Amino acid sequence: MTTYFIRRFLLAFPTFIGITLIAFTIIQFVPGGPMEQEMIKLKMGMNQMGEAGAGASGNLASGGTSIPAEALEEMRAYYGYDKPVLFNFNVWKPRQRVDAYMAALEGEHGIKSRQANLVALLSKGGEVQEADKARAESLRGEIKGLQEHLDKLRAKVIACGSTAVPALMEVVKDTQADTLRQSKAADLLIKRLKLGVWTTESLDKRLDAVRQWADANTVEEPGALAKVWMTFSEGRYGSWIIRVFHLDLGKSHTYSRPVWDVMKTKFPVSIYFGLVGLILVYTVCIPLGVWKAVKHGSAFDTASSVIVFVGYAIPGWALGAVLLVLLGGGSFWDVFPLGGFRSEDWEFMSFWGKIWDQVHHTILPIIAWEISSFATLTILMKNSLMENLSQDYVRTAFAKGLSERRVVFGHALRNSLIPLATGLGHLIGLIFTGSYLIEKVFNIDGFGLLGFNSLIHRDYPIMLGNLVIGSAIGLMGNIFSDMIYAAIDPRIRFK
Repeated sequence: MTTYFIRRFLLAFPTFIGITLIAFTIIQFVPGGPMEQEMIKLKMGMNQMGEAGAGASGNLASGGTSIPAEALEEMRAYYGYDKPVLFNFNVWKPRQRVDAYMAALEGEHGIKSRQANLVALLSKGGEVQEADKARAESLRGEIKGLQEHLDKLRAKVIACGSTAVPALMEVVKDTQADTLRQSKAADLLIKRLKLGVWTTESLDKRLDAVRQWADANTVEEPGALAKVWMTFSEGRYGSWIIRVFHLDLGKSHTYSRPVWDVMKTKFPVSIYFGLVGLILVYTVCIPLGVWKAVKHGSAFDTASSVIVFVGYAIPGWALGAVLLVLLGGGSFWDVFPLGGFRSEDWEFMSFWGKIWDQVHHTILPIIAWEISSFATLTILMKNSLMENLSQDYVRTAFAKGLSERRVVFGHALRNSLIPLATGLGHLIGLIFTGSYLIEKVFNIDGFGLLGFNSLIHRDYPIMLGNLVIGSAIGLMGNIFSDMIYAAIDPRIRFK
């Protein structure tokens, strides 16, 4: 038994890796992420500035509003898009990446000359000829192609991480290198090494800062084993999952705070509703299922089955909306509050007033929260007990003259509880992670509403943090369900 649970616990790690890997990869390729949204905002601001300034030569040359490469680099680094998604094979060829980028910098002269020609072409007075329009479009395409090629090569150098530092240092120290190459290499090193100098300062000052760092530190290219580890750890997923195992879930883009600090304030609310719902659903469903099994075919069984199946067919969030309309002071009765966890003046209420206010805010969400679980567990309890009542050992117990009460509660019920333990792990997960739509309907500021808002605002760190917490609790819940199996029925042994 102990060996089985140890194996299950160890198996939870690769399962967790698989869950997070699939979700993380999908998120990286979903359009409309936080970086795209920031780019749209930035372009809108630049458009307004351009209109206020009656246009700029840079906009003419690009055929519209373009975001500077430096700004794009900062945005990619902030949102974690400056590295490959899974494996970073750039770390194996840092010198080739640096050499390719330095050689391609000759293209900057071509970009500047084409931009000058385009500005001169578009600045002509009078009506623009068709030939000039065609030439202008051709120049724009050439400028865009050259710039994208340079940006791609620069991104590969950035993705090399620390492995590119020795090659960049050689460029900085090379007195034969032109100022453009030294400037670009110095800028990359300043950002990588986080040196205390601005990239907008003079070239001599930047070079001095880099060279002083090089004199005080030993620069060596990592060995093969180190590069194998860096191939994984310096990809987006690798660096993220390593932080997760160090209990660092990242920083929220929406709240500008650590994800864990944002999430931990929401747990008490969801745990409260989850625990109350779990206690109520098992307290009601087990006796009701037993009574339905004993009274199978009676009017009570038929009537309760109709109610149970109607409840199962209604989504919890839809029922919650209906209850708010009927009982929340809408067009009908003003019996319960429209939502929230507590009243705004809860802190100033008396002890019993606080209890009543909390119960008042709990009733409708709990009904919506547990309606489907209530129906499922009731029918599962009934069917499981009826199956056990038809077994030979039950008939033998009756034949021995035992009372119906003792046979049902002393023999059949214990074995009938085994299927109910199957879903207990899921319910435990619901206790901690809440319900997205129900918390949204009732405006309950819990874990579920936080996850819902993170989806709407594309706050990927919180989405992934939500996934990490939910996956870990779900996996541990499944193991806990197995433990309950063994506790309910000693005949069960996992081998």
